[in-house]
This record gives sequence, structure tokens and C-alpha cells, in this order.
Amino acid sequence: MSSEDLVGETESPPPIHKPFFSRPGGKIFIIWLCMTAVGVVIGVFVPKQIMPNMLSTEGHTATVTIVLFTVLAAPVAALVYAVGLYSLLAWRHRGPRDEPPPDGPPVRGNGPLTVVWLVVSTLLCLVLLVWGLAQFTAEQTPHSNELQVDVTGQQWLWTFSYPGTGVNSRTLVLPVDRPVQFNVTSEDVTHGFWVPNLGVQIDANPGEITVVRATPDKVGSFVVRCSQLCGLYHAFMWTSGAVVTSANFSQWLESQGASPATAKQVAFVTP
Repeated sequence: MSSEDLVGETESPPPIHKPFFSRPGGKIFIIWLCMTAVGVVIGVFVPKQIMPNMLSTEGHTATVTIVLFTVLAAPVAALVYAVGLYSLLAWRHRGPRDEPPPDGPPVRGNGPLTVVWLVVSTLLCLVLLVWGLAQFTAEQTPHSNELQVDVTGQQWLWTFSYPGTGVNSRTLVLPVDRPVQFNVTSEDVTHGFWVPNLGVQIDANPGEITVVRATPDKVGSFVVRCSQLCGLYHAFMWTSGAVVTSANFSQWLESQGASPATAKQVAFVTP
């Protein structure tokens, strides 16, 4: 037997297994982990800084919703960014521009990774669905002794009426710690009744009444805006508003023409 035959029968050396973090998957994992941490920090701290000063329970819920959705979306977005960033840095073509790069290695399936991705995606979707349905149900559930406010939009101003008091105002004034039901409509085109500080936004449609609720829980001022492009002076369709104490609300109703008895009856109803 020749030495060549012996060489041919010699077993090939076993493949060298690189540590996980030195392989592409490991490097992508490190990038993903760092980007996820950054995304979670942004989700926890940034929305509270850029959201308006919330004056209602619905407004606080809106802030919590944005924080929750941002934190849950951070790992998914980070994975996309990590793969894209690593691809740009490690797999870009460095040869002559007129020479096409060779084909990359074939992509093979990974059963456990596929199962994990499907399970995590399903759980994320279920959390978002349940959260959204719970908030929608809570907003649609009437409260006892709600203050009724009829909201009418027209080009280009808002009118607020308080049924049973005879008060019609261009300014929206609400008592603190009192559930409010807004009955919203329009006299001409579609407007958008939008009060960012109360977490309220709903369309004002001509010939229809849409309902939205809020419970002011803090005294303060706010601005009512239109969220639908409604014509030439859409940008100027805004008015001021305020959440006040029950005593101040009663005084305001009287100043707008309500009788003292009616003003006190409406302002001091216990929710």
C-alpha cells in the first residue's frame, strides 16, 4: 500500500466550531440585544416627555399604551435593524465594482428558531389585541351621572352646549373628577374633535352623532383642535378649554346664563 493510499484513507479533521458570539448569528444577537435595550429605554422615558400634560384618566391610559406598545415593538424592530446593520457591515461586496460578487451560502431552515418566532409573534399580537379591546370596551361603557356636553363643529369653530342648563359656549369648561360624555356632530363637513390633554379624538360627522367619553382628573387648561382637514381655515379651528373645580364650574355656568339652582345641581352631582 502506497503512502498516497494511506493519505487518502486518513480521516479528515473535524470541523472547527467557532464560539457562538464569533459567528454571524452571535454578532447579530449582540447587536439585537443592544438595540433592544436602547428601544426599551426610549419607550419607557421618551413618550412621557413628549406627550401633552394629561388631565384625564383616558389621557393617562393613552400614555401608558404608547409606552407599552413601544416597549413590545422594540425587540421586533431591533431584530430587523440588527440583521440589516450586520449585513451592511459584514457582507457588503469589497471586490472590483465591475466584478459581481459570488453567491452567498444557501439559507437553510431552522426549526426551533421558526417555532420561537411564531410563538413570540402570536403572543405579541394577542397582547395588543386584548389591550385594545379592553380600552375600547372601557371607553364605550357609560358611567353613572355623566355630564352631557353637545359638541358641534362648523367651518371653522366649535360650539359646546350643556343640555338642561341653556348654556352655549365657544369655550369648553369641565368639572374635575366628573365623567363626561361628548355628543359630537357637525353642521357642514367632517371635522375632528381633538383634545390631546384629555386623550379624546373622534370625528364630527354631519348628520350623525358620535360619542366619546373622558373623566377629567386634574385641574388645568387645554386646547380643543380639529384633526380633520376641513377647509381653508382648518389650522385656525381651535379654542381654549379648562378643567376646574365643581365650585368654579357652577360659577361659570351662572356667568353663562344658567340659573343658580340649575348650575349647582349640574356641578355638584356625585359621580
